[in-house]
Amino acid sequence: MEIFCRNIPEHVTKNHLQKSFTPILLEFGVHTFHCEKLSRGFATLTLLDAVQAQKLLDRYGQSQTGPRRQPHHLKLFNKPTYLSKSRNPPDELMLRCLEEEEHDRSRRIPRTLVPKAGQAQNTFAIRSLSCGIWDYEGNEPVFFSFYTHARNGLLVFGKSLLTVEIESMLGPLSTLRLEFDYSSIVSQMYTTNSPKPSITLSMVVAPRLYEEQHNTGLFVDAKMKRLLTSRIACLGRDDANVSATCFTYQLVLQQPADLRLMQAFKKERRVPRMISWRTSTIDSQIPYHKQMDAFYTSLIAETLPYRVKYQLQMLVWNGILSSTKVVELFPEAHRLIERVGINRASQTVQRFAKKVPFAGPEADKSDFDAKSLMKIMSSVGESVAHDGPYATSISTSPNGTWIHRATVTPLGIYLFGPYWEPMNRILRSHAGHAEYFMRVEFLEETGDPMRFDQNASLDHIFEHRFKAVLHNGFIISGRHFEFLGFSHSSLRSQSCWFIAAFSTEYGQSIDARTIIGTLGDFSHIASPAKCAARIGQALSDTVPSIEIPEHVIEKVDDVQRGNRMFSDGVGTVSTSLIHKIWEKYAVQGKLKPTVIQIRFAGAKGMIGLDSTRRGDVLMLRKSMIKFEASESWRNIEICGSGIRPLPLHLNRQFIKIMEDLGVPVQPFFDLQQSQVDDLRAAARSPMLAANFLEKANLPPSARIPWLIRFIVRLGLDFLGDDFLRHMIELAVLVKLRELKYRARIHVERGFTLHGIMDETGFLKEGEIYCPTVNDDTGMREVLHGRNVVITRAPALHPGDIQLVNAVDVPDDSPLNDLHNCVVFSQHGARDLPSKLSGGDLDGDLYNVIYDNRLRPKPYRIAQPADYPLVTALSLDRPVERSDIIDHFVTFMQQDQLGRIATLHQAIADQKPMGTFDPECLLLAELHSTAVDYSKSGRPANIKLLPPNKRFRPDFMAPGPRIKIEDGIELDAIDRPSELFEEGENQYRYYRSHKALGQLYRAIDEQKFLQELRSTTQATRGKAPDVVDKLWAYALRESTGFQWRHHTEVAEEIKEVYEENLLELMYQYSPTPWVSTITETEVFIGNIVGNTHGQSKRQREASMAMRSEYERLLEATTSWIGNKDAGREEALERSIACFAIAVEEGPVARYHSDRSGKDKLFSFRWIAAGVCLQEIERLKKTIAF
Repeated sequence: MEIFCRNIPEHVTKNHLQKSFTPILLEFGVHTFHCEKLSRGFATLTLLDAVQAQKLLDRYGQSQTGPRRQPHHLKLFNKPTYLSKSRNPPDELMLRCLEEEEHDRSRRIPRTLVPKAGQAQNTFAIRSLSCGIWDYEGNEPVFFSFYTHARNGLLVFGKSLLTVEIESMLGPLSTLRLEFDYSSIVSQMYTTNSPKPSITLSMVVAPRLYEEQHNTGLFVDAKMKRLLTSRIACLGRDDANVSATCFTYQLVLQQPADLRLMQAFKKERRVPRMISWRTSTIDSQIPYHKQMDAFYTSLIAETLPYRVKYQLQMLVWNGILSSTKVVELFPEAHRLIERVGINRASQTVQRFAKKVPFAGPEADKSDFDAKSLMKIMSSVGESVAHDGPYATSISTSPNGTWIHRATVTPLGIYLFGPYWEPMNRILRSHAGHAEYFMRVEFLEETGDPMRFDQNASLDHIFEHRFKAVLHNGFIISGRHFEFLGFSHSSLRSQSCWFIAAFSTEYGQSIDARTIIGTLGDFSHIASPAKCAARIGQALSDTVPSIEIPEHVIEKVDDVQRGNRMFSDGVGTVSTSLIHKIWEKYAVQGKLKPTVIQIRFAGAKGMIGLDSTRRGDVLMLRKSMIKFEASESWRNIEICGSGIRPLPLHLNRQFIKIMEDLGVPVQPFFDLQQSQVDDLRAAARSPMLAANFLEKANLPPSARIPWLIRFIVRLGLDFLGDDFLRHMIELAVLVKLRELKYRARIHVERGFTLHGIMDETGFLKEGEIYCPTVNDDTGMREVLHGRNVVITRAPALHPGDIQLVNAVDVPDDSPLNDLHNCVVFSQHGARDLPSKLSGGDLDGDLYNVIYDNRLRPKPYRIAQPADYPLVTALSLDRPVERSDIIDHFVTFMQQDQLGRIATLHQAIADQKPMGTFDPECLLLAELHSTAVDYSKSGRPANIKLLPPNKRFRPDFMAPGPRIKIEDGIELDAIDRPSELFEEGENQYRYYRSHKALGQLYRAIDEQKFLQELRSTTQATRGKAPDVVDKLWAYALRESTGFQWRHHTEVAEEIKEVYEENLLELMYQYSPTPWVSTITETEVFIGNIVGNTHGQSKRQREASMAMRSEYERLLEATTSWIGNKDAGREEALERSIACFAIAVEEGPVARYHSDRSGKDKLFSFRWIAAGVCLQEIERLKKTIAF
């Protein structure tokens, strides 16, 4: 039932209203309900049970007609409130949400910090807020304040964050709000009553800052509130970047007694510990900006190399040490260079930054005086000096270089690196000056992308903060870095390239303008978006191949019919030329790609093998040539290739469209259940676990599947080792969550392939040719069949899935020389790729499914979308650098791709027609516009978005976060049935009866994890230590071999491996300047993140991390196995490495590290794998 409420105060928010009704409704046994604040003092109350609702009206209700009846007075906010039955029926989706929440509530005891009757107070009055650092006076820790905001305000303990609302310096009509995530608070908070009652907390990253303008006398709805609330970039006019580099905050309370009341939160699982500590406070006498100016002046004046200066400035900008302490380290930096050289001195300071602990009352004061800091730095320098040749041999990849990075957030600029980056055209041409280039990201304080916030305007951050950095650049150690450009992929990840001017060895001055001038002629391009994309071709990660002479290039017209282009983005390459590319491309394995994605001069796209062409020929179509490049760019560069067919996975978009096209739910169930069963089996059977890990993302050089099989042969249980057990648990759980939260279901009878055009003209309209090479047999196979499913991601329109006929070609056709691609016909009224979510042939991947269970009925297939061509936004003058910057910022600000796709997913579930519903069709068109926005400069018109109801299907609800500490656990979450904090996205979730909802509920991850752990931990504490048993076996089987003289080398190999592993743990953290991911995440090749599912950004980072870690493992196993020596020498060294790992015991050695991730376990398994394989090899050749 819906109840209408009158006489609600205008200033009351929906959240306040919900809190106020809670104790009243509890009297009637109502736990689950919904409040909606309306305008003019009205509100609605929705209850699931009509009987309970009527009881509420019987006591407090009032008739809207006739005499008023109110047997009991109901007062809310000191005003009488009038209730009556609404004339409108309750929203059906709302009732379904309440039904799901009540079902959820009945199964568990909710935990919430929202105060109810008799519950602890969570709001406290404060008189000031200060920002500064912890330092020491004598032996006592002292809070040094660099900025104080002396205004009255409130401190609120919420479910997941601590909020401070304090009167702005602008006056009483403006409020400053700070949000401190509990997860970002360093270990604990300190309370004191003397000399003034206060609470002091240190942050890992800066808080979020908001400014709220109050509009008294007017009703403020959610939209108006967003316009009056803005994210801001500093605490106030006198901030002077204090909040960018100082992460300790002190809140002075108005009432000393509140400290005692705060102790009630000690038992709350998310609230950090509160420790009573007498905290002294000192206000800095020297303005912060003067201290920073003095630091910059001193740093520039020092005769230190830039690479070392960069690391010293990083210590200050990242808030690791104060500027005065860093200046005191300058002499030690000079001594380091004298002892170990420039490169290792730079590495030393970079590692030193990770060894400095967080300052505070519980830290040792002696760790922070100048002598101690210099001693730590000197010790790290000695460690780096002992790295020997192994430390430098990792970075021998010919297609990479060391690049510094920076992250620009709303408050600060944080430095990290250098890290090994893949080369692009520009870096390759200036390889000797890589330190003048920087990769710069624009992100949230937490390292997440800046996204649309429906509770606050981000205009100030984008238009002032970010745009100022892009236009003005920034200075590091005297070098002024300015904006250069971005590739298409980096635009979507909110990153770009900056450059500092330099001179070549020939005296030529190089800066952003001269580099762009050497790329080619862009004067004919009037669109900033297109101009940026063309420049970005030179900034795409590529692998160099061979130089192409001018006479080899053949430019031809496209295959076009009307306004339809069948050859958009595709050309060909002759047999002799592709063989030269293969030789330079250095593709491992016998199978070489016959389709390659390239960048060449001003052209981009795919090239396919044309065996009919004689001699060296590179045929480029006009659609491939985007601009006329400089004559100096003659090298063909490779972005990707069809070396092997990629596996095919369904996703939520595919499944929803297939369901709407008549595919029953059961086939999806069968596929998902089969894969869930495989995951269960992997935890129960060592052999199946080994098979599973071979197909997972573990790097091959780790040799873990082989090692597990070997352990089984010895009659041991690999699950008896904590590290291996956690590794298998996490790898299995990650795959399970891909099924549950992304519906990422593998389809064996399907491929994901690059598309090209049939150059022979043999294929008819509606036909494809799909040749692949079977990974297991190595045999070439051609797909045959009628009504094969073909599609492409992303798919939102029901016509994005089509049926085609897969055919073979004559024996003498040149198409028989192709493999691992899908070939499209050049005949018909319209090209097939464009029917599939607007695809083309310049590198797009297509999904081919020949599983008959997933084939829609042909008569249900929808007409593909045919949207009008979006013309690029152009200027009436040449494009300038500032136009490209504006496009970059505007794209970050207005990129609505995710928002549109999410809304489409919700509405498709709610509407009877699903993806055929007019609202979904509109969203599919808006999504298409948003996809093209990066190149057209025209954003999707969000004013056309359908109303965004606060109801979503259950499969879109957030899930628990994976916690990786002493084991693998799922963190408890606050379900939607619990009250929300102000500003949260107040979505409510109902039980979906569609395919995605059924698939989602079929997986109970909590139950699965319990079963998994009961299986994997069955032998914990019972089985003998696996490593000890393996070590005993290795010693027994290698009797007579002398290995102790290799101990020193083994220690060096272990240290180099672990230092590089730790660096990867930092590098792929969302906040690499302060925190790490776990060793287990690196080892299994998957970044878990802080939410229930991986974001696209995390998936891409995981792929890069796997590649980097595999390179480290290849180098490490090569050192351990000593491949350059004989077999006996290799065995002896591997025994020494195994011995070093085992002798340290199961706890592993400690890294004194500020991230807290100080135990590393994987080296002993890497060493064990190499050692045991060497023993097995020798046993086959030597009589033991």
